[in-house]
Amino acid sequence: MTGRRTHRQVMLLRFVTGQPMNGRRCSDGTFWRRGTRTIGRPPYIVTWQWWTLAAGWQRSLVRLGAVLASLAIVALTATLVLVTT
Repeated sequence: MTGRRTHRQVMLLRFVTGQPMNGRRCSDGTFWRRGTRTIGRPPYIVTWQWWTLAAGWQRSLVRLGAVLASLAIVALTATLVLVTT
């Protein structure tokens, strides 16, 4: 084992911790602090301003909330299918 992370591990870590999925910093924010300005983009390009400036914990909360909501819908659907059969 060389200690290097695989691509899947890196992507999962970025997803869970709220980091940008492409690995590039989008703002001057951190995990706990919201960003005040975007980094690396011209000011005339507007892309999901809230998402770009959100703190890492906020992005993580939205991502994991979406995953949990999807799993809840799948579990509810499976339960309803089993009950009706």
